Amino acid sequence: MSGDIVFFDLPGKDAEATTKFWQTLFGWEFKAGNFPGYSMIHGPSPMGGHSHGDTSTFPRVYFGVDDLDAATERIRELGGTAGEAVTIPSGRFANCVDDQGVEFSIFQAAGAEG
Repeated sequence: MSGDIVFFDLPGKDAEATTKFWQTLFGWEFKAGNFPGYSMIHGPSPMGGHSHGDTSTFPRVYFGVDDLDAATERIRELGGTAGEAVTIPSGRFANCVDDQGVEFSIFQAAGAEG
């Protein structure tokens, strides 16, 4: 398991306001995502996304793993929770919570071992 941050999601109730703020602050470019209500953020490293209408108050980070199934099992063994795996064109991810209640996600790139 690498544990490197490989992606992030910015929440925002108002998609236009969120885009304007982050474009003005950092010069990031927002482009249509793979599904309605989602934008990809180009510019930062790692790349990020923006979920329109999301009322969360903190960005969500995605940690890279080589084997999503093994990682979700390990999270549960350590007292955390791991949601069901979601498959997207670039790979698979699961939303998780550690044993202290901190939310995060894990991501396995398409074609990675597992």
